[in-house]
Amino acid sequence: MAEVLPFRAIRYAATRGRALGQLLAPPYDQVSQEQRDELLRRSPHNIIHVTLGENRAGDGPGENRYTRAGAYLRRWLAEGVVRRDAVPAFYPLEESFWSPDGRDLRRRGFLVALRLHEFSEGVVVPHEKTLVGPKADRLENMRQVRADISPLFGLYRDDGTETRALLDEATQGDAAAETDTDDGVHHRLWRCDDVALVRRFQDVVAPRRVIIADGHHRYETALAYRRMLEAEAHGLPSDGGHHYVLMLLCPMNDPGLFMFATHRLLFGLPDLSVARFVAALERWFRVEELDEDLRRAAGRAWAISKLAEHGGKSSTFLMVTAEDRKARVVTLRDEADLGDAGLPRSAALRMLDVTVLHSVVLQQILGLSPEAQEKQGNITYVRDAAEAVNRVLSGEHQVGFLLNPTPMWQVEALSDAGETMPQKSTLFFPRIWSGLAMREVVPTERP
Repeated sequence: MAEVLPFRAIRYAATRGRALGQLLAPPYDQVSQEQRDELLRRSPHNIIHVTLGENRAGDGPGENRYTRAGAYLRRWLAEGVVRRDAVPAFYPLEESFWSPDGRDLRRRGFLVALRLHEFSEGVVVPHEKTLVGPKADRLENMRQVRADISPLFGLYRDDGTETRALLDEATQGDAAAETDTDDGVHHRLWRCDDVALVRRFQDVVAPRRVIIADGHHRYETALAYRRMLEAEAHGLPSDGGHHYVLMLLCPMNDPGLFMFATHRLLFGLPDLSVARFVAALERWFRVEELDEDLRRAAGRAWAISKLAEHGGKSSTFLMVTAEDRKARVVTLRDEADLGDAGLPRSAALRMLDVTVLHSVVLQQILGLSPEAQEKQGNITYVRDAAEAVNRVLSGEHQVGFLLNPTPMWQVEALSDAGETMPQKSTLFFPRIWSGLAMREVVPTERP
């Protein structure tokens, strides 16, 4: 059973408009070095100082970006820059945004303290693989900060309207915090400490399984941190704060649930010939060369629209090549013999566009081993389709593969089957910004 508890959030004293927006930051793994440096300069109290500080000359075991992160948060608490709420609560969060296709969307959920479970228990399940490096980085940050700064994002099934009704009731009054962020998203956060309403939401979630939509590395870090504390100090309470993690829970039927595709751009491939590559692809795929001039905005838009026509129907990519500046629609043939194509045995995995791309194209045809793909030595991941095309046309990358977003039903099917997707298979938008609501992790206290 999924157990969720109210918690006493740490929140900025600034609660409105630009004053708050200047203090928030995207999740650590979505921040470029240039963006990090700009956020560090933006305010001495921006949460980036805690989530992703800078290395400095002379850093060592006693002082480094991790120890400074912990010191920043403790000093801000002492100075009143951030404050811990007096009463535990759930925190309804509403994020309003415009989707790329022009829809005005609103995603809603509850920020809660979710009890940690090993994946083998089947209560909280992943859908993507993780890497060792980011988990080691986040664990060192957690050791020093001792707080959940960036909420994870979790999904659960609610085929009815129970969650919607609870959110309607919990957001009747004025928001406790409200601001816009750099990605164009409008955030509104409420406090809900009504005992009866909290209990009703707990009852809705209790029989459900939670799928991690975003934050796999941070979830596994929370598990590692729990194990570390239990090994260091015996007798900690079973409901101590280290048994929980901060997560935004959202029902899968929320009308504002939106997912981007993440496109793959390749570089550093010696002697890549478009003619030979296309010939190799034609063993398994139909390859349709498009006549449109990709240097024109209308040509790029038309090519990208051709990819969307295949969404949810067949494994299809839009391939763009720097050598001839052409776009090609690459579609897996129904009659293709996939016996030696390197695909995994799992039927749920084999149906994914991203699995076909990584297994057949990157590994089987281009010879990029799974280990090489994980190291990302030849791959750049890009969310924006137009940017992906432009970075290939510029010659920065040799070839780009644009994908359709992974449908939500496939994410759920993978989780049901106990399988995980390759890295960067999904990108839920908006990402949940760090700093809106945080949770101190106190092993001797309930959340």
